[in-house]
Order: sequence, then structure tokens, then C-alpha cells
Amino acid sequence: MKHFEVEQKFRLKNPAALRRLLKHLRARRDSAGTERNEFYDIRNELRKQKSILRLRLKPNGRAFLTFKGPRMKSRFSKRIEIEIPVEFEKAKLLLTHAGFKRVFSYKKFREEYHAEKCLITIDRVPGFGNFLEIEGRACGICRLMKKWGIREGDRENRTYLEMLFRRKAPKKCGF
Repeated sequence: MKHFEVEQKFRLKNPAALRRLLKHLRARRDSAGTERNEFYDIRNELRKQKSILRLRLKPNGRAFLTFKGPRMKSRFSKRIEIEIPVEFEKAKLLLTHAGFKRVFSYKKFREEYHAEKCLITIDRVPGFGNFLEIEGRACGICRLMKKWGIREGDRENRTYLEMLFRRKAPKKCGF
């Protein structure tokens, strides 16, 4: 069985306005805090396939090992995603013994909310600013874009990895 992630990232100028909107919608805030992301590969094989293997430690202490495949043709970012809960330090040890090397890591401040059958995150990435991500079905993303007045020009199609590798901050616009 395949698992797919469908999401879209947007540049976010005013996180406080979005928080007020989420409060008004009675969105459920699930977590907030600094999140640690580490990426692993063997001889750049995953990178050549445009795939990633990420180990993430959330602010609540929960950790996840995630495989993401290459992007598929879709209106929004769509990829195969397989994610499993793990113990962070044991997973690092397993990856190292299996021959994987940590190739990149970064931290970001993330707030997670649930509203209208979507996962909504507000991210602050040092040196790059604030972002809104909406994850869910394509129709849910479209509905929230329309409802919140988000324009196509507010989209950020690069992944955080792509931004960090290129070290070029996006133009701020959006919410």
C-alpha cells in the first residue's frame, strides 16, 4: 500500500494574523517548539533518486523516521511518504550501523494545528523567515487558499532543504 503526502508551502508575512484566524476557526493546536531534522543517505543514492530519509525530533520528544520519494506531477507537492515512530537515538544508531551518513541537519520552530481536515503548520526557519504549510487532500488545500485569500503567487515550491542548500531567502509576501 502506498502512502502519499499532498501539501503546499506559502511564504508568510504575518504569522500573528494567521494565528488569530486559526483561533477564530477553533483550530486545535497540537504542538509548538523547536524541531530537529536530520537527513541520511548512502553515497548520495537517495539524492540521485530525488528522495530523502529524514529523522525528525519534535518538541514533544516524539521522533519519526520518514522516507519521501520524488515529487509527482500534481497541482501541489505530492510524494510517496512513509513515516514511522522511532526512538531518536536508537534510530540514529541503526542508520549509522546500516551504512547511512548524516548529510545535513537543521532546526526550525514549528507550530502544528488541525482544522478543516488539514494539518496546518507555521514554520520559522532561521535566515529564511516564516512559512505556512497546508497538508491534506488537494480539495482541502484549495478550499483554505480560497477562504483565506491566499494567492498562487504566495506559493513557495522549494523544500526547506532546497532553500538551505542554495542559501537564498525568499521574497516576503503572502498573509
